Amino acid sequence: MICLRSLCLIAAALALAGCGSSPPVRYYTLGAVAAPAPAQADAPSIVVGPIGLPEAVDRLQIVRRIDGTRSEPADGHRWAGSLKAEMGRRLAAALASERGLARVVAVPQSSIARPDYTLPVDVLRLDADGFERVTLDAVWTLRRDGRDIASRRFTASEAIGTASYEALAAAHGRLIDALARDIAQSVPAATPAR
Repeated sequence: MICLRSLCLIAAALALAGCGSSPPVRYYTLGAVAAPAPAQADAPSIVVGPIGLPEAVDRLQIVRRIDGTRSEPADGHRWAGSLKAEMGRRLAAALASERGLARVVAVPQSSIARPDYTLPVDVLRLDADGFERVTLDAVWTLRRDGRDIASRRFTASEAIGTASYEALAAAHGRLIDALARDIAQSVPAATPAR
């Protein structure tokens, strides 16, 4: 009887010990953007979004691709908010910084009722290959009053540099900045006449 009772107590203690030591969850953003260029008085307004993401990465957990085909969501490493919202925020800030635009906002936090331009972005691929590199493949369209003004496919990769989730999140941010530079070339300098 004593042995059975002792075994039950030991099993219960081991079960409790395993439950109490989960690692803390860490949250990441795409980072800060450089200070904007001086705003132009007659610069156009732009609403960035909606952002379309593949379901495989449209989640709070940061997802890495392992061995080329297997996706691994990291339960202990998460985006601070929706990745779509983070990307829209970073893209709007980077675009404003790149062109000196004072009124660039992202969906769903749009405060501009009737923007001069809208900028939907469809992300076809956003893969973090282990801790090696992040690849972004996206199609963006600059629209005015429902008509396409400019549209292009953007594809680029960014080395992560260090095998850490901080470096991985920073590489995502640098890719969004590169996308903003690509888009900025097509944004007219002045507000169009209505």
